Amino acid sequence: GLLVHSDFMAFWSFSASAQTCLHTMNPSRDAGLQRLQYFLPGAGSRYQQLRNFDFGAENRDNVSLLSPWLRHRVLLEEEVLEAVIRHHGATQAEKFIDEIFWRAYFRGWMAHRSSLWADYCAAVHRQTRALEADPELASALRDAERGNTGNVAFDAWARELVTTGYLHNHARMWFASIWVFTLRLPWTLGADFFLRHLLDGDPASNTLGWRWVSGLHTRGKAYLAKRDNILKFTDGRLDPGPGLAVEAQIPGDECAPTVPDLRWPQPPPAPDHGSAWLLTSEDATPPACLPDDRPVFAMLATQGLTARELSPAVRAFTRGCLADAVRRHGDETRLIGEQHEAGALMSRLTEHGVRDLHCFHVPYGPAAHALLVLEKELLKESIRLHRHVRPYDCAAWPWADRGFFRLKRRIPRLLDTMNLTERPDA
Repeated sequence: GLLVHSDFMAFWSFSASAQTCLHTMNPSRDAGLQRLQYFLPGAGSRYQQLRNFDFGAENRDNVSLLSPWLRHRVLLEEEVLEAVIRHHGATQAEKFIDEIFWRAYFRGWMAHRSSLWADYCAAVHRQTRALEADPELASALRDAERGNTGNVAFDAWARELVTTGYLHNHARMWFASIWVFTLRLPWTLGADFFLRHLLDGDPASNTLGWRWVSGLHTRGKAYLAKRDNILKFTDGRLDPGPGLAVEAQIPGDECAPTVPDLRWPQPPPAPDHGSAWLLTSEDATPPACLPDDRPVFAMLATQGLTARELSPAVRAFTRGCLADAVRRHGDETRLIGEQHEAGALMSRLTEHGVRDLHCFHVPYGPAAHALLVLEKELLKESIRLHRHVRPYDCAAWPWADRGFFRLKRRIPRLLDTMNLTERPDA
């Protein structure tokens, strides 16, 4: 049962692999491609057998550690899928392929209910303000975030998260379960804690992962961390002790999702010689259809991701992803900060004679808000903003309106649509 749950709930990141901790990693595309090549031999049967084990921060060779590059689309899902299928075939690599599509599922599910992000943010801010009037809750929250609860396993994960910017997927589930059901802390503040520190912290995957553990995503179906499961899948390395909650008291739902309603932007024109492309922290790879002489700009757009301060490591990695992207397509000075610095972007667009600015569609989160603010400023200068939908999202998101298995059943057909071969290299 618990093994099925951990496979079913492959959220927040796509699982991981490396000889070093994530906090030492370079946010460049080259580094992401090197990581992919390092992981490829283990992406088949080895991954299937060992993916649920958390062997510790210095022993991640059983998983991929690709999630930070995938989260910002420094690496694209299609190219990772293509490499893995070419190496192993789709059947042998099925479990890893599922992990890639879990992110598509969560992003698509949130795109169907884009108002959920605003509701979640409002709940986080309410809970954060409430801490001032509840010193007992504030003290319990500090202990949890600092790894001072007395629960050996939970405290080790809290410290690992803050130190490295990463937790194994299975550990994220255990951590969230103990946070909600044993420590009785608000799930929204736990989700915010993750987003402040995870290098792969994604608005959809993170929010919906915490909701799933709490029994809110699939209503009434919560995930309870159990001592024997933790001992087994940490290979005896961590023992949470006998004090874990034995019953899941599902919290109230402060941000109940709306009826699914997926809205695509109007079909945009193709970028021409009066165009430029704008990258955001949600998508750091411009399309191949952009004319070679057209400039690429980037906007950080992380304001509003959390109720508090992003960790220096998350800020540096996110900025590094975009800096590398604009460097590879021209000039690093084309990296703009947050949306309040839009004036700097305006002057650069005017300088290049840009009439049309293109970007990839972001339906929720800080980047979606930043693009709305920017669009109003662009209109004042008669510059139009055009939103494109990636073919991968266009294919997967319509099947992400309900449970994951509705999308999973479509994976073979989606792979076929993407012309990904079943035949491995060897």
